[in-house]
Amino acid sequence: MFVLIATALVVFAGVSPTPSAAAPLQLVTDQWVPYENLSDAAAPGFSTEVLRGVFAAMKQEVSFEEFPWARAAQLVFRGERDGIFTAFYNEERARYCHFPSEPLARDKWIFFVRTADVGRLRFASFDDLVGHDIAVLRGASISPEFWDFARRHQHVVETASDEANFRMLEAGRVDYVVASHVNGMRLIASLGVAGKIAPLPSRSLKEDNLYVIFSKQRVSAEFVVQFSNALRRFKQTAAFRAIYRKYFQDASPAPKP
Repeated sequence: MFVLIATALVVFAGVSPTPSAAAPLQLVTDQWVPYENLSDAAAPGFSTEVLRGVFAAMKQEVSFEEFPWARAAQLVFRGERDGIFTAFYNEERARYCHFPSEPLARDKWIFFVRTADVGRLRFASFDDLVGHDIAVLRGASISPEFWDFARRHQHVVETASDEANFRMLEAGRVDYVVASHVNGMRLIASLGVAGKIAPLPSRSLKEDNLYVIFSKQRVSAEFVVQFSNALRRFKQTAAFRAIYRKYFQDASPAPKP
């Protein structure tokens, strides 16, 4: 079961279309608030709205489908869809996909714990995690050091959603949850667990740019360059600033392009 949303219209004016640009782009994503949430028509996500704006400016038709992240990634890696968002860089993704030179946003992976355990549980080194149960989104692009730790220890639980992870943490079924800082703070608010779950922001597992990435089997490198240039221009507009304020109203001002 998936959600399908279609947007804007075709042909890059004055530029010969690439094979992918001759037809609607088929992009896939997961639910990852505030970046993507296709089930909410009023707030489909920061990345979703930015991509709509960029592709409308390019006159490129695009559709969005929602799947669990690991399945969505495999659809792109197998060449069955054109791209996936919102993605951190890792070597596996780079084997199958073009990364634009211009990112959509920037975020970091951190740990969350029950508020009652703040001070008792910490993350100064991976030794602090030994013997504790940890929940993480399946297929998440966290640091290689984290996944090496996960392979060596039997206390890491991979699930299909961050929401499920936070519910397990609230219920005491795990001790730590790994999540993006922005997404985790939004989930604390939306799940009504403020005061029960808290971030451990002193050390992040990874901080990096976030991208929409395109299948090397289906999308040309030239088109990705065109997209990067269009995204860079869109970031200079009032429309981009309005989208940024909508989803990050409590954050610092929109970054300069």
